[in-house]
Amino acid sequence: MPLPQVECTGSITMGETTVFRECVKVKKVFDEFVLRECVEGIEFEVDECHENFKGSIEPTLILRNCTIINPQIKNASTNSEKRLRFSGKCCCQVFAKDLKGNIIRLRVKCVPAGTALSKGPNGELCFNFSVRRIYPGATEEIFNRLLHFVDQEAFELQCLSEAIIDEENNEFTGGSLITNIGIFVAIKFDAEVQLCIPVFGTCEITDECSEEEFCDTFELVDIPNFNPPQINDENPYCD
Repeated sequence: MPLPQVECTGSITMGETTVFRECVKVKKVFDEFVLRECVEGIEFEVDECHENFKGSIEPTLILRNCTIINPQIKNASTNSEKRLRFSGKCCCQVFAKDLKGNIIRLRVKCVPAGTALSKGPNGELCFNFSVRRIYPGATEEIFNRLLHFVDQEAFELQCLSEAIIDEENNEFTGGSLITNIGIFVAIKFDAEVQLCIPVFGTCEITDECSEEEFCDTFELVDIPNFNPPQINDENPYCD
């Protein structure tokens, strides 16, 4: 929940140490929730650049570059409950690892109707969500702060996903795979806030570049032993 607002000026003395109040901007997660869906009969196809791929893949899929399409947060409060409704579509590129360890790009070809999953514009795996979150412990002031981020559109929804397919049905035929999939999606609601933190002082700026040249330090590297170990010959390069 949002932190209380405080005056962020001046200093504090703790024993012999003085710290200063400084205001910094950070991303704060105000809420998060995890959804799951299991679908039978989803169909994948191998990306064109892997058209010669034939074989099985590991059950755990690799979901990358997840983005949320049309994220929305609306005030869904009633007279007795303070609540928000989150909706959108989390779409991820799908990759898999074959039995030789190669990473294969997969594209969603077909998703059964009536599920939370769908096909993205470029074959991504998308999770459609519409979730109502209740805030029973939130005061009117705290809930209004949440609404402030929503009204100003100063929020960001992020999604993280993990998915596995049926390990008994993970073999492609003609570049196509019809299998069952279980997917988890974590949705995070965050916004940029300003935090008041104690600061001991300003760090000394140091030169990160080394004055030593590579070839100068290379002269100090020990010569490797190119011969197999010999009995009573610990260092064949001794003078």
